[in-house]
Amino acid sequence: MDTRLLRFFIAVYEQKNLTRAAEQCFVSQPNISNGIKQLEEEIGKQLFIRHKRGVIINTEAHYLYPIAKRLLGEITSLSDIFKEREFTDKITIGVAESLPQEHKQQFFRTATHLSDSLQWDVRPIGRDCEINLLVREWKYEEDLFLPLWKENYVLCIPDGHHLLSKDVIELEDLQHESFIHCPPCEAHKQCLSILSNTSKKSVTIANCATKTETLTFLMAGLGVTFLPEHFIDGWYGFQVKPYNGPRYFREVGLSYPRKSLKNPAISKLIDYFSKNTLRTKKFSEFGYYTK
Repeated sequence: MDTRLLRFFIAVYEQKNLTRAAEQCFVSQPNISNGIKQLEEEIGKQLFIRHKRGVIINTEAHYLYPIAKRLLGEITSLSDIFKEREFTDKITIGVAESLPQEHKQQFFRTATHLSDSLQWDVRPIGRDCEINLLVREWKYEEDLFLPLWKENYVLCIPDGHHLLSKDVIELEDLQHESFIHCPPCEAHKQCLSILSNTSKKSVTIANCATKTETLTFLMAGLGVTFLPEHFIDGWYGFQVKPYNGPRYFREVGLSYPRKSLKNPAISKLIDYFSKNTLRTKKFSEFGYYTK
């Protein structure tokens, strides 16, 4: 069916007048009349009753109108479906495992709004990336580093553990306890070093390659551990307890070689976060979010 006939029909239906419909379609009135007649012949139904002041809409026209609107709308937008959006800026970024969703989504939302048309190529952290979002200790030696946020590590005790009866956990309370460690993590290395120098040794129940694995052992109730405060949000099977002892934290930010600043999108990104902090929810020392 000729889409031109559908446009004529919609115009006549909406205007209820052939002259006004012709003006809307930028054609002559005879063209509109002939088009409606041709459409009526094709479907075998009379759509309008013509009179001096305009037209009367028949039941068949009421039925056809929403169908015609939908068909014409789909045909009109057909060409747009296959048009690829043109991005003026592109950033290849590596994102470290175990970073909190709240912080990542705020970072990407803010960064995307800095450019009119920015496309992300997201990969695991590596030298093939123009820029990496990671913990400071994981950056390549030659790269520059811009801190975005700092996360304290909190002491996590599994449900049912005898230490949960204490209001505050002391360093001495952790001696001889089963510990879940994450050797690649700088904070866990510090923790292990401190515990190893105490008179009563702690017991390492597991060495995990990632914080996600550490969390799994914690939720299984197999030992105590320290984890980043935002990383544990929303998980269950354990409690965060106030801890009176050495504090551990990690600093997360953007690591990048100087040559990456040749990318205007990255240059704009670095300039913005050099002057503005990443706005996220804050976490209290007892493990609850605050405004």
